[in-house]
Amino acid sequence: MPAANVHVSPETHFEIDPQALIDAHRAERNGGPMVVGYYHSHPDGEPHPSATDQAMASGDGRIWAILGKRGMMLWQDDPLRFHALSYEVVEV
Repeated sequence: MPAANVHVSPETHFEIDPQALIDAHRAERNGGPMVVGYYHSHPDGEPHPSATDQAMASGDGRIWAILGKRGMMLWQDDPLRFHALSYEVVEV
């Protein structure tokens, strides 16, 4: 689900609209789609978790898709740190 970036400096940081996040979790509890993770971009950087990403991470095990200037990487937000995940793009 798309959500607004409500951070006061959206050009350099991101913060998911809290109401959109609450709504997504509420929908999941009511039988809707599972919240498996989050996505954002580093348009001028690499698709690796930044220091800010690491500081803001909750360690909830969800997946972070980060798009950078040279592609996308998936990361799992584990309690102690991010772990890179492998993935395969398939056409359907």
